[in-house]
Amino acid sequence: MSSGYCSALWRIIFALSLVCAVTLGAAYAQQPVAIEDFAKLRANPLSGLRTVTLQDQVNFAFPSGGQSQNVVSLQAVWPLPLGKDWSLIAYPILSLISQPGLDPGEAQVTGLGDTVLTAAVTPNQTGTLIWGVGAVIDVPTATNHELGSNLWAAGPALALFVEPDPWTVGVLLENAWSFAGSRDEKINVFSAQYFLTYNLPRGWFLESNATATADWDADQSDRWTLPLGGGFGKVFTLGTRSLSVSSQAFYNEPRPSTGPSWSVALSLQLLFPG
Repeated sequence: MSSGYCSALWRIIFALSLVCAVTLGAAYAQQPVAIEDFAKLRANPLSGLRTVTLQDQVNFAFPSGGQSQNVVSLQAVWPLPLGKDWSLIAYPILSLISQPGLDPGEAQVTGLGDTVLTAAVTPNQTGTLIWGVGAVIDVPTATNHELGSNLWAAGPALALFVEPDPWTVGVLLENAWSFAGSRDEKINVFSAQYFLTYNLPRGWFLESNATATADWDADQSDRWTLPLGGGFGKVFTLGTRSLSVSSQAFYNEPRPSTGPSWSVALSLQLLFPG
């Protein structure tokens, strides 16, 4: 692992720690939440639970066979009140990427990827169907052209969830089109992040949480990426802090000819009651 990658990774960990330090005071003031309740709330980003997640994902056979890409992402789900009846759910994702260079003989490329921000408005009181509607914006923050698009893109977002105990099932649907940047390139990408969680006693859970994508400008054979798989995790307390850890593995089929065949993800999530 390169020194540049380690340095950037520690900066992300520091940023995560800073967020925790600022928000823990507010978290301590809340009433205690049972582990089983935390496990159910964390599975639904529209639940009102505040979360900060550090995830490390390895994509195998990318950009070619025998190679791999490593993506460390910092994700947050943060509800903001809009009066007594509505909330705005902010869902930013920042990523640090390290991968072999795409050009022959090129060294390892490490840097920031593009930043994705989703914001959705949801009612505080819902029926069986929990929903949110809003927008997504892709910000071209990549530090290398191989790690991002260099294009601004935006589009609509729709989140739908149901919670038939002990299940939580949902999907976040988005489509982004480029509107600024290089005139020779464009973005028209659909994504469906699916959430499938089965809650077990004592904070354990089984889950499948990944994102299927479609690049509408690509050839039909290279258009879709569909991760199939899942994993398990547990919610627990460490002193007065509530956390969850999880691991998942996915086989991507279908996938583009240059897409990764397998992906493995490890996540550490900090939980803050509303």
